[in-house]
Amino acid sequence: MSAQSVHQNFGPQSTPGSPMSLVYSEAEYLAFDEKAEGRWEFMDGRIVPVGAPELANQLDSAFRAGATPNHYRLSRTLSGLFYTRLRKGCEAYTSDARTYTTISKTYSYPDLVAVCGQAAYHDPDAAIPSLTNPVLIVEIISDATGEYDRTGRFMRYRSIESLKQYLLVDSRRMQVDLFTRLPNQTRSFWPGTQPEHVVDLHSVGCQVTLEEIYANVRIP
Repeated sequence: MSAQSVHQNFGPQSTPGSPMSLVYSEAEYLAFDEKAEGRWEFMDGRIVPVGAPELANQLDSAFRAGATPNHYRLSRTLSGLFYTRLRKGCEAYTSDARTYTTISKTYSYPDLVAVCGQAAYHDPDAAIPSLTNPVLIVEIISDATGEYDRTGRFMRYRSIESLKQYLLVDSRRMQVDLFTRLPNQTRSFWPGTQPEHVVDLHSVGCQVTLEEIYANVRIP
């Protein structure tokens, strides 16, 4: 790849000559992601392995970032709940579904993403097409990704016109944060922390309790 070295826009972690100082094109990212064994995202010209943001631009097509057992349990449980409860005409995709954000020109792999109606793609003929019209995105947060999922990732997702709700599910404790787009384009925030709390995912016609979400999760 013909990445160019730059020395600005990446904050104090980016130093001349470091991997973080490299900028790649969309075409270079797509070519790399389609041959990589793991899943890689693209943001601000950087190619980032899913679940390991500290390894941005350290390109190894055989690298696969791991996840905690609780992360896997939550993903599996949520997938099952969505499969049985989503409104007719809505469909949920797991973390292998790549999503494209038009304004920021970023590619991401949410833990779960849901579409209602016909799925639309930025690159429908690509080996891995990228969704452009999710109505719900779910991210399962951990120590490594928690702050980014709440800030940088959310800032990109919120520019997706079709996105109605963004759900963060904590893998370390019983806690979910639900952000909902309101008719006036502002967003409401609802936190859930108790087993009986009901998460209202009206974007896909689904309600689930925290007790159901965390049924198989071992919280210290």
